[in-house]
Amino acid sequence: MAHNVEIIERVKALPTQIAAEVEGLSEDELRWRPAEGAWSLKEVCGHLRDDSEVWRRRLYMMITQTDPVLPAYDQDALVREHAYQDADIAAVLGDFKRFRLDMVEHLTALARDNWERTGQHPDWGRLTIRQGMEMMVRHTEGHLEQVRELRAKVAGA
Repeated sequence: MAHNVEIIERVKALPTQIAAEVEGLSEDELRWRPAEGAWSLKEVCGHLRDDSEVWRRRLYMMITQTDPVLPAYDQDALVREHAYQDADIAAVLGDFKRFRLDMVEHLTALARDNWERTGQHPDWGRLTIRQGMEMMVRHTEGHLEQVRELRAKVAGA
C-alpha cells in the first residue's frame, strides 16, 4: 500500500508525464486510431480528462458526505459526446492537470485518518479515499503505457 505522500505525488505528476508523451505530435498523429473503434491519442487524453473530473467529484463527495453513493459513468459515451478528435489537445490536457491539482489540494489538506472515509460505487462496492486514489493512479498509469505504445505506433504509421 502506497503512503499518502506517494499517492499525492503520483496524482500530481501523471498529467505532466502524459503531456510530455504527446508534445510535438501533429494533429494527424494525435487523431490517428490504431484500429476501428480504438481510441486515438486525443481520445485517450480526453478520457483521462473525463476520468479526473469524475474522480474529483467522487473525492469531494467522500470528503464532505458520509459514505455517499459515487457516480459511475460510460467512458466511451463521454469520449464520443465530448468529440475529443476535434478538441484542442492543450485545453484537454489543461483541464486534466487542473482537475488533478484540485484533487492534490484536497488530499494534501486531509488528515491521515480521513483517507479512510468511504463511498459506495455501484460496480466496485465500498471503497476508501485511499483505495479510490490508488485505483485512479493505477488506471492513469495504464493509460500512460497506452499513450507510449500509441505514440510508437504513430511514429511507424
